[in-house]
Amino acid sequence: MSSTICQEQYTTITKQLGKQLLTVNMMFIDYSPWILLPCFGIAYILVNVIYNLFFHPLAKVPGPFLARLTKLWLLSEELGGDAANTLARLHKKHGQLVRVSPNEVAINDRDTFTTINRQGTKFYKEKTFYNGFSGLHGNLFTYQDPEDHSRRKRLMAPSFPQASLAAHEVIIYECMKPLLNEITKNIQSQQPTAIFPAVRKFALDAICAFSFGINLANPSHIDDDSRRRIFEALDNSPRDLIPFQHFTFLKTAAGVIAKLFPKMAPDAVISLQTIGMERLLASRKATGLDPPGLFVNMQGLLDSKKQKLSDEELIAESSTLFFAGTDTTASTVAIGLWHLLHKPELYSRLRAELKTVMPEKGSQPTLKQLESLPFLSACIKEGLRITCPPRGRLPRVVPPEGLQCNGVFIPPNTIVSSPISYLVFDEKVFPKPMEYQPDRWLQYNAKELESYLYPFSRGTRSCIGQTLSISEQRICISQFVRRFSPAEWGKFREVNLKEYINIIIMDDLAIKLVDAE
Repeated sequence: MSSTICQEQYTTITKQLGKQLLTVNMMFIDYSPWILLPCFGIAYILVNVIYNLFFHPLAKVPGPFLARLTKLWLLSEELGGDAANTLARLHKKHGQLVRVSPNEVAINDRDTFTTINRQGTKFYKEKTFYNGFSGLHGNLFTYQDPEDHSRRKRLMAPSFPQASLAAHEVIIYECMKPLLNEITKNIQSQQPTAIFPAVRKFALDAICAFSFGINLANPSHIDDDSRRRIFEALDNSPRDLIPFQHFTFLKTAAGVIAKLFPKMAPDAVISLQTIGMERLLASRKATGLDPPGLFVNMQGLLDSKKQKLSDEELIAESSTLFFAGTDTTASTVAIGLWHLLHKPELYSRLRAELKTVMPEKGSQPTLKQLESLPFLSACIKEGLRITCPPRGRLPRVVPPEGLQCNGVFIPPNTIVSSPISYLVFDEKVFPKPMEYQPDRWLQYNAKELESYLYPFSRGTRSCIGQTLSISEQRICISQFVRRFSPAEWGKFREVNLKEYINIIIMDDLAIKLVDAE
């Protein structure tokens, strides 16, 4: 009986709804689609606004009002080149969790950082963001699938272990020669040396020699025109790529335009691909390369496994190496030296330590000897900390089991980011975090401090080239400090920089130098 009544009620309600819908349809018949479409668009936007503000799983997570409604707030902050500082201020105001877009939370918590970036992590890279860095082919940095990443890493890893890098120290010293000659010429002509551009040339020469090989009997470094084009790409691309990291359709549209109208593709992307291909083809024709370089080693492994990568896939890795292998090292060395050049006591102390393994200015100690110097190691760690080249967000996706943080459950498929800069600028761990203080790494709690120092990230997706970068830093800083001194100890001024995903130094850091006594 009751089921019959329910059925009759359902039939009655359905008929009434049908009549109302028919009435609504009749109302809109006389209206043009050009009027109706905007109306539906406005309705869609209003529904999203209401959902994001009141019903979204992240509705109770604090953050800027606009960030709760649209990705455009985060996009505008990142385009401004100061998003890391903005997020740091928001965490001071709101606490560990800050909602930075409708479906993304920034988390300032070391335990969560280590969870996200542990070995075998289930927090996979967020697709839209990382695809913004890739061309037609992915690479070690952009792969989201763990198997793709693991497969490529196995090809590249044999070129990076400590034993291989010890042999590479000869190449690093060779790549230092143009830098040392440039500084010597500037001293002779009493001209200032632009520290950052000079160190940047060294870092680029070193990563190219590592990647494509070098003939030590007749060394030749990358030509000035190619260097200029690469530096333009490194300067412009980080900001130019930001919109692609937020909106997939922009990347898709750019790809279609690049195929149909190649001349309209971004100059920076074309330059890196063209130069990478030129270097790759030249290395195949070259003789006497010792060592032969990363890409020859990769090809050898592929041949032994009867596998193949296209030249375009190889070039995808070279483009990444240009980015990661040049400015991360160059900015860290330049900013570290800039601080040392304005702190005479630290500079003299470092030189005194270097003399124990470098009795002459032209001495070339081994990496093992340099690694044994505690104050040099402290200066490098402090340079990495205060520079923190990758200050931007590196978003990951919460796995199916969700994430519990600070009493808040963050549901699956939420985007989370926990930038490295949160750790290295933590005032509770590093008092006066914006001051260059190498001695903090020689104190009783140095081991604890190291658990907050991840300039190359950590876990499965940490930078494969971090040992190479630190080796280059050891040799570059030791050669510079042992050979040169500032003409006068001037007053320190802050480095002018922008932050996108990596920092971009907007300052030559020019200073007059003299030969060391």
